[in-house]
Amino acid sequence: MRENRNKKIMIAGTNETAYQFGFLSMMKLKLREVTFFRLPHLKEETVMDLKYATSLFSTGSFVVGNEKDFQDTDILVITATEEKMEDETESSFLRRNILLVRKIINQAMANQFSGLILIATEPTDIFTYLVWKFSGLPKERIFGLGTYIDSMFLQQLLSQKMLVSLRDVNAFIIGGSSGKHKIAAWSRSNVGGNPILSLTMDPNSGVDQEDMFEMEQKVLERTLFSEKAESYFTDASALIKLVQFILNNEEAIVPLVHLGDIEGLSDIPLALPVSLGENGIRKATGFVFSDSEKKELVTVAKEIRQQLDWIEKG
Repeated sequence: MRENRNKKIMIAGTNETAYQFGFLSMMKLKLREVTFFRLPHLKEETVMDLKYATSLFSTGSFVVGNEKDFQDTDILVITATEEKMEDETESSFLRRNILLVRKIINQAMANQFSGLILIATEPTDIFTYLVWKFSGLPKERIFGLGTYIDSMFLQQLLSQKMLVSLRDVNAFIIGGSSGKHKIAAWSRSNVGGNPILSLTMDPNSGVDQEDMFEMEQKVLERTLFSEKAESYFTDASALIKLVQFILNNEEAIVPLVHLGDIEGLSDIPLALPVSLGENGIRKATGFVFSDSEKKELVTVAKEIRQQLDWIEKG
């Protein structure tokens, strides 16, 4: 692993994902400093516990920071979300979260923040777009968790089904954050370099069309679980992996939400494979999806655009 002692991460969030990510960053990352941005409802006793825990490891420090700390922050991780009120509508809840995230971004930009922004506030497609709008930063510096977890879960299912190492499996879920917007990109999936669609034609391969359908259903079940149960450990673990890719400049191919154009629609936040490294994201070449997958993507893009239009109209 690279030496990352000069790197600084700021966490903007007060939910369990933020604290779990903070703990894992101490265990996994070699950083100068991890800063919790002071937000209402920040559990300072939890941050203090994390500080005490650092004495057990040769690591950097945890601090509670303010807006001035944005200036030298390399990576801003946003998990911020309001506490949902009883009987509150989804639209009201979303608008309150938008106000919260906008305030964070306004404070960051007012203090010369120029780093990368990794977004875990759901829905990550909507918030990736809004953070780009609020910040004015280049698109390659802003990206959301998107379908990364779903894709890793799909790869695990394929690995277990075909009894092969996870290292030999490539598979992607693409599209949007909502369960109904997630698309299994089977045309770009392979095991040991062999396309999944070709393997389903081989009776000795151990995988068929029915297996593919069952895997898609399991991915959807995981999405529904995370929406109801708030999967803090899973989200925090995924964020750590992505930050490791950045700090190590791995240029890893991962499906993240980012802004792009599709079929005449501009700046649409979709989860598609990109290369992730220390300078942010860049387009990954060679990902040409099937006609049916492209058609589904366009449908998802139009629905997301409608959501954004509704939000921007106020």
